[in-house]
Amino acid sequence: MPKEENIENRRISHQDFLDIAGEILDKEQQFSFRALGTSMSPFIKDGDAVTILRDQNPSVGDVVLLKTDEGRLYLHRVVKNVESGIVTRGDASFDEDGFTPCRNILGKVVKVSGEGYNFHLRRPIKGLISKRIIFSEGLYRYPSIMRLGKKIAKIID
Repeated sequence: MPKEENIENRRISHQDFLDIAGEILDKEQQFSFRALGTSMSPFIKDGDAVTILRDQNPSVGDVVLLKTDEGRLYLHRVVKNVESGIVTRGDASFDEDGFTPCRNILGKVVKVSGEGYNFHLRRPIKGLISKRIIFSEGLYRYPSIMRLGKKIAKIID
């Protein structure tokens, strides 16, 4: 009897991921996958489900999925719009990724889901980050911290 494979923990190559994502985005305009890595922590954590919407003209503050000319994939935040492209950076990084032409942008993040939370990106990003910290650390169990978190989110939005 063949051994069953756990498909949830299976990884594919960057090129296969690009091919699949591109095909789905071309047909459906939306694509979901599990993010890997910590470069976008605390907003997007390793293993979070992320939904991408086809968009090659993101704004500063949007989180985008892009490929470099070398074939690397990044799920990072737009920090600058420049002529015919963008500059991105991971939330957990001090260094910018450099220039990316618009043609290399696959889309922008419109939803993040993980253990105990589910964010649609219709609200200002700073408030979502503060809520993300509160929910991911289990601080939502304490009413006084929730009230403080709501005040902080109002101030930074």
